[in-house]
Amino acid sequence: MSIAIRSASVDDAPAISGLIEAAYAAGIDHHFGEEGRATFLEFVTPAAIAARLDGDGDGDGWVAVKDDRSIVGYAELAGDHLKMLFVRNDLQRTGIGRKLLTFLRVFRRGHMVTLRAAPNADAFYLAVGFRPTGPKQQQGGVIFTPMEMKF
Repeated sequence: MSIAIRSASVDDAPAISGLIEAAYAAGIDHHFGEEGRATFLEFVTPAAIAARLDGDGDGDGWVAVKDDRSIVGYAELAGDHLKMLFVRNDLQRTGIGRKLLTFLRVFRRGHMVTLRAAPNADAFYLAVGFRPTGPKQQQGGVIFTPMEMKF
């Protein structure tokens, strides 16, 4: 399976949202209560993603695509903050997340990049070199560990 990374477009928003919602349901949902669930799901609607990608928003996004052009991964940066990194459930642990991060490292070389790791993603981010900058926190019902890494 060949994976390519390309810039995400507004037209990709529905597929990106579907990928994220499926990953959320499988690995993150049970960590959040009603408030966190509502906060997160509002952030990943197709409209919300499209608004961040439309050129006037605060995000830059990239998708990992397979040979058949289906979107299998997504990463979104706002400046030096990694807002999201998701891989399709059935393709997790196949190197797609690392491939997206490798791409971002080139794109943001020399920058200190921060993120808020969901509880199910702590081990992945630690394994690729991120380090916690504080204890596990909760904001808007969303539980996360703040982390950073120099790219």
